[in-house]
Amino acid sequence: MSGDLLQPQVRRLFASLTHAGERHGAADDGDGPELQEVDGEAGRQQQGTRVRFILRVRGSRLIGARYYAYGCPHTLAVCEWLAERLEAGEITSLGTPLDWCEVLGVPIVKLGRLLIVEDALKAVLTKVALAATLASENVVK
Repeated sequence: MSGDLLQPQVRRLFASLTHAGERHGAADDGDGPELQEVDGEAGRQQQGTRVRFILRVRGSRLIGARYYAYGCPHTLAVCEWLAERLEAGEITSLGTPLDWCEVLGVPIVKLGRLLIVEDALKAVLTKVALAATLASENVVK
């Protein structure tokens, strides 16, 4: 029996974490005033899991996804996987924490941590939807 508790996909995601860390730098594509960074956060470090997603949006178009996360390797791998999906335009097909457990091979005992990830994701997506609504209401017709 192998002592490795991480499934291969979780190990791959955890080894890269390319979307983790600092906010986006200035883009070279003519950032205008409509470019925004929106964040959503959930959890507490003192309780073992804290996640903040930061999405860069222009109007209703997602330009980039980043996250800060404190948690176990499964938590970080799921955050990375979600950031990849968001940037690939798969916002409507992200699924639920139970789906993430199944797709990535995360043990069900980690579900509580993934519910915190889901709360942070919902918080940022709600803010993005609100920002897009406000932007469309401010358009002169």
